[in-house]
This record gives sequence, C-alpha cells and structure tokens, in this order.
Amino acid sequence: MTRIRPSWALPLMSALIAGSLEAQSLIPELYPRPQQVTESLGWLKMSTPLRQLRQRLDTLTLTQIRESKGLYAKANLRLGLKTDPRLSSYRTKVPTQDESYYLEVNSRGITLVGADSVGLYYGLQSLRQLLASNQVPYCKITDYPSVGLRGVVEGFYGNPYSHSDRIEQFKFYGRTKLNTYIYGPKDDPYHRDKWRELYPEQERKRISELVTQAHQRGVRFVWAIHPGLDIKWTEEDRKAVVRKCEDMYRLGVRSFAVFFDDISADDESAHHQAELLNYLYEHFEKTGMKIGSLILCPTQYNQAWAKGAYLDILGTKMNPKIEIMWTGKTVVTMIDRETMEYVNARIRRKGYIWLNYPVTDFAVDHILLGPMRGNASDIDQLVSGFVANPMEYAEASKVGVFGVADYLWNMKAYDADRAWEGAVKELYPHSTEAFRHFAQDNVDPGANGHRFRLQGESRDIAPVIARFKESLLEGHVDRIAWSKLQDRFRTMAEDATILLADKTNEALSKELRPWVEVYHHMAQQGGLLLRMQRLLAKGKAEEFMASYKELQSIESKQGAIRSRDFPGSLNAPYPKPADQVIAPFLAWFKRQLYSGYRKTHTYEVDKLPTSLIEAGSYYIRVQGAYLTNTTEGVQLVAEADSINPQRQVWSISLDQESGNYIITNAQDQQRLNSSLKLTRSADNLRDSFVLHRNDKGHFALQNAKEALGYIWGLKDGKLQIIYRKAVKPEDYILELQPRE
Repeated sequence: MTRIRPSWALPLMSALIAGSLEAQSLIPELYPRPQQVTESLGWLKMSTPLRQLRQRLDTLTLTQIRESKGLYAKANLRLGLKTDPRLSSYRTKVPTQDESYYLEVNSRGITLVGADSVGLYYGLQSLRQLLASNQVPYCKITDYPSVGLRGVVEGFYGNPYSHSDRIEQFKFYGRTKLNTYIYGPKDDPYHRDKWRELYPEQERKRISELVTQAHQRGVRFVWAIHPGLDIKWTEEDRKAVVRKCEDMYRLGVRSFAVFFDDISADDESAHHQAELLNYLYEHFEKTGMKIGSLILCPTQYNQAWAKGAYLDILGTKMNPKIEIMWTGKTVVTMIDRETMEYVNARIRRKGYIWLNYPVTDFAVDHILLGPMRGNASDIDQLVSGFVANPMEYAEASKVGVFGVADYLWNMKAYDADRAWEGAVKELYPHSTEAFRHFAQDNVDPGANGHRFRLQGESRDIAPVIARFKESLLEGHVDRIAWSKLQDRFRTMAEDATILLADKTNEALSKELRPWVEVYHHMAQQGGLLLRMQRLLAKGKAEEFMASYKELQSIESKQGAIRSRDFPGSLNAPYPKPADQVIAPFLAWFKRQLYSGYRKTHTYEVDKLPTSLIEAGSYYIRVQGAYLTNTTEGVQLVAEADSINPQRQVWSISLDQESGNYIITNAQDQQRLNSSLKLTRSADNLRDSFVLHRNDKGHFALQNAKEALGYIWGLKDGKLQIIYRKAVKPEDYILELQPRE
C-alpha cells in the first residue's frame, strides 16, 4: 500500500502496521518541509554502515559528496546526478528546477538523485534527518525550492560577524538549504567608508577562505560594495568600483551587489546608478568574468520612500538581468503580494527581497526569537530572490533564519509555529523546553522608529495578567490568577538557570546571557511582588518594607547588565526581555503596591519611590513664557492671560497603567498629544509623557516610548520635537509652577 501526502499533511500521519509488526516511529519532521512525500508500509533497519553514514552527513560538504563511495555501497545508498547513466530510470522522477532532488527509501536500500550537485547535497540534508531514528520509514521525496535565490544579507548596523561566525553560518545555511549569502556589513570600512581602497592582504585571505567555505556548502558568496556616501559619478570612480570587484573575483567571488541604501537620491541619481550597474555588468561580459548575479540595492528600496520616476528609470534604463532589491511597503515590514505587484511593474522585473527580519539594529535592546510570520504565501512567482537581514547576534539569529529557510523552500506549505519548533529544538537540543519558554517571551522588538511590532509575545500569561489586574483594581485578588503568576515566575527562574548552565553552544549562550540574566531577575521580582501583595493585604508593614529593600537589590543588579558590553562594541544596550507583556506588568504592579502602601501605612513610607510631581494644576513655562491653548494651537505666549486664564492652566496626572504623565488643558479638557497638539481622542500609550527633573527643579518632557521618546525642544521661541536617544542638560527647559 502506498499513500501520497502533500507536505502540509506530514504532522497528521498516523502509525502504520506492517503484518504483525507495529511501526515504532513516524517520518520525522523534515526541515525545510519537502514539496511532496510519499510513504509506504515498511521500515529500513539502521545498520552499522547507515549509522556511520549518519555521522558522516553531519559534517559533509559539497566537495566531499563523492569521497565516501565505499561507505555508500555498504549502506545500500545509491546516489548521483540525473545525468548518471546508472540512475537513468530515475531521471524523470527528478523535478526540472535547479537544486531539486528525488529520494527513495525501500527494502533494497536508499536511492538519491539530484538535478545538480547542490540538489544532491540538499537531498543528503533530508536523508540526514530521516536517519535520526533507528528505523528509516519507506518513503519517496520529490523536492525543489519555491524560490531560486534564498538566504541572508549581512547588512545590519552594528558589530559585524566574526570570521568564525560566518563560517558557522555557512554550515547552518547548507543544513537549511539556503543558497545565498550577501556580504554587506555597514561597519566594514572597506565595504562602505573606504570603498575605493582594496582590502589589506590579511583581510583578503579571510574573504578568500569565506568564499571557499560558502561554496563548499552550496552557498553563493555575494560581495557587496556601498559607494553611495561620496561617489562622484566619474570615470575614475567607475573604475574604482570595477577594480574592487575584480580583486574580489580573484578571491573566488562570482556574484556581486552594489548598495545605495540609506543615502539621499532623486531621479537624476537613478540615471547615475543605472549607468554604473550597466557599466559594471558590461565590463564583466567584455572581460569574460563569469558571474552568477549582479544586484542593486536602490536608494528608494521601499514603497513608502518611492518618489518621482526613480524606480521607473531603473526599470527602463538598467539591464534587465540586474536584480533590484526591495524591502516592501516600508523599511521594516513583512512582504505582501500587493507591494510585489507594485514594484515589479515599476522596475520591469521581479523584485529581489531584502527582508529586515530578524534584524534589531533599530531596537538594539531587544532580541527576536519568535516565529517568523507575516509574509504572503503566494509570492513565490513574484520574487527573483529573497534574503533576510539578521541580528548582530549570529547564533541567536538562527531562530528567525530557520523560519525564513522553511518559508522559501516550500512557501505555500509554510507553518510558522512548526518551523519555530524546529529551530528551538535544533538550537537547544538538551534544554528545549526552557528555551521554548524564553523565546516565547522575546517576540516583539518594542516601540521603535519604524513602528514595526510583532504580536503574540507571552501569550500564555497575557490573559492571566489581565484577569489579575482587573481583580486587583476591583479591590480583591483572583486566587487562581495569583497562583498561575507565581508558577510562571518560578518557571521563568528555573528556565533561566537551565539556559545559563547549558554549554551545548557556547557562542549562543554568550549572546543570550545578558537577556537571560535580566529575565532571571525579572522572575525574582515577579515572585517578590506577589509576596509583597500578600503582606500588604495582611497589614504587615515591616515585612513589606523588608521585601521592598530586597526588590531594590534585584533591580540594581538587573540595571547593571548590558549586552555587547566589551571594548570596541558599537552597541551596549540594556537588554529588555519579555518587554511586551511581563515587563509592563511588573512596573504596573509596583505602582499599585506602592500606592496602596502609602494609603494605609506610614512605616518607612519615605523609602518608597515618589512621583516627580504631585497630580494637580500647573502653569507650564519656558524661559518665562506660558504654554497656552490658543486659537492657532498650542503656543508659547509671553504674558499671563488675564481674560481666559484657563487657557494657560494644565492638569498633570500620573497614568497608573503606563506610569506616564497625562497633560490636559483646563480650558476645554483636551489632551496634549505627542505631536504637541490638543485632542479628545488620545491614546494613553502614545499621548502621554515621561518627565525628567534636574537638581535645579527644571523639567525635560519626553514623549512616551510608543511615540518614540522624542524630546521637547525650543527653537526660535517655538516648541518642537527633537529626536535624541538620551536626555541632555539643555533639554531641561520647562518650569512647572503650581496654580494657587
């Protein structure tokens, strides 16, 4: 009996019974998911040669496939290309696409036929997974990729990958059937700032080794140059680009990219960029340089930035064989069909996707370990290539990249949760459950300038937190929710301990350590706050304050932890794990406990944190002028208003949910929003403010993090919003004068 299953049906397979022998295992989950699997009754028992083959497959490279013929024969494995006369009967079973393969397991042994050498290598990756158990199920796998060019672009801002990081990445790409790596780290000076200069000899040797290592895993190494900062569009500069590419060609590079991202450009720039790429492509052809691809990352690389005729000029003026990269509707977003149809019509070719995920250079205090979801499942015929931009954390990025690999191999059958489970198991085979919990709490990048958010973080505990908060505000405690929270915080602490002790992957452990340590302290805080809630309910003031001092100690330890905290690091942020659900809850819980304690106790109450200002009515003044609700909007007015004084009176209160301040005008009770305008439809997460006070009693006002934390500044006598990562001394411009 034979049964053909589409790939989406793999998880539904039931146990088979052959004669009187019950099947002891199922076809394992294969990553990336094959296009078609046909299963039959029966099992091929694992012999000693098969076990030896399994060990060999763990380290096999493309160039080593034909070096183990003796072992293949002993293991009853026949393999080769579809052009091999010995395998002619299987030729029609191999798909016509590049990198495809056909794999069959039956009572006679194993047969693997590749459309080409890379397809053969990919078939071995599937066989490696089939051999994971002691019996291999009889099956036939017909497989090919949905997208031809699939991989990663090292294009983030931040600490570039190390040499060893990249070599390990190529091994990972080979296992997950990714065939493209684009070398374009923003902080490599010879890629960007010193693009005219050739690499020093030591760097050339490293690049040469990287090219070799990539090609051995079926990965095309694409070297990118970024001349956009200061290119002069002269013959001299065109030759400088050519000279750099020729030098890379001598090192084995056969695919190239030219980046013009993150600079300014107009229609004239499009003409210049098209001319340069055409010049480079023609030079390759004239000189006989055999290249795999030439790629342009344009300046207007997303739909939100598409202005004028820029994209149309590229589409009509540039050789149609040159690829054009595209990030979608915005800089950081998932890709839908609509944006692909839009760009393809403009550039007269299929767009080459640069997916800004799981990169976090726009949210450096977060780490993204959740399922890769949100890309359309019907764009495989609309893209010429698809690469993901990872985090500066090479090992941790494997979670997201694993999902990208599964998606690009079999787009229509992609299941984000299934792929994520596979990544979790691969990265932490001995601490899978602990890592699964931790990763579930690190899904969202938090508030950021691109307004890119990912939902679903901590989804197991979110409804419990909502129920607990509701009961506490109603004056009682939901006992079930309290107990579940206690269990969750205990589990968090245990998971953190397990992950900190796991040494399976030292590089990954080192990357995650700052986040895991903060996570552990958050778990401790959660358990302590639950204890403090019970102590407060029982009126035990002294024990409550003793616990508060313990809480302060934990907060201090947590606040000292930095990631990438080493000499020369470009980023050393404060890690923020579990920032979408759990961290806001802990902050809210503290405010509730402190407020409740002040209402009922006086013992050491002065030790608790206090609000920067008391809720009430204030005049807000800047250099003597009054903030005023005028008919032209919110403005600074030099004189006090004696006719309509309410226009200059502002009610300031603390929002207990967010911990931010709300500012309302007394004249018409409209809220001041994050754009310095008055509104009746305010959002507490966006249209609220963080106050900072200096030792002179002056205040700086900052938008809430959901409105990107912009600072209020002063220019030409007018208030404006200024983007700064941190508050500076000159930002303390406000005087808050209580209205008597």
